[in-house]
Formats: sequence, C-alpha cells, structure tokens
Amino acid sequence: MTSRETPAPPSFAPREQSPVRVPDALAPLFAHHPEALPLLQQARVGLQTLSGLPDVQVEMVTLAALLALGAPAEAFHAHTVRARELGLSEDEIWGVFEALAVIVGIPRLVAAVPSVAAALEAVRSEGASDD
Repeated sequence: MTSRETPAPPSFAPREQSPVRVPDALAPLFAHHPEALPLLQQARVGLQTLSGLPDVQVEMVTLAALLALGAPAEAFHAHTVRARELGLSEDEIWGVFEALAVIVGIPRLVAAVPSVAAALEAVRSEGASDD
C-alpha cells in the first residue's frame, strides 16, 4: 500500500443476539433513504464491537444514556426488552436507573420509569423469567 492509499475499514461480523427494533417514528426517514437503516445498524454494531464491551454492558450503558438524554418511551421499551433478552435481570435494569437518579434528576426518572416498567411487564407476560 502506498502512502496515498487509505486502508480499508475493518470488517465487523454482526454480533447482535437480539436486534433493537426500529421505532415506527423513523419510518419516513428510511422510506426516503432505505439505505440509511443498514448504514446506521452497521455503524452501531461496529462501534459497539470496537468498544470491547459485552452486549449486556453495552445495553446497560445504552439505558443510562437514554435516561440522561431524556429519550422517548419507544427507546426505553426497545432497549429494556433487549436487555432482558440478553440476560439482564430486572434488578440490574432498575439498578441502572437507581445509580443515575441523583445525576439525571427526578424529571428524567418520572419520564422514563413508566416505559421501563411497561416493557418489563411485557417481557414477564411473554413468559421470561427474572434471574
């Protein structure tokens, strides 16, 4: 390779055990540019792989970031379900929110907790057991 050639980006094998559902709210974007969805998915999976963190830790960090950002209910639902599918217990999921309560504040908790509780109930209703 010469000094002017750019190395090819590394290839990452997808490692998702349970993909995150794409929110309905994004349908107009992906209808406009269908190629955007696989690009976003590749970037997310590639960067998460590069992080070296196991999927369960990535999901805990994701839940924490969603809380800090004041994400919409759909995001909490999708990632709470995925966290359970990856093996996180309800106690571990609630632990994320308890650990951040003082940092993010009560308004963020009030906005997030109902969505997380509903997602956990949905998972329980489908027969998943709590570790």
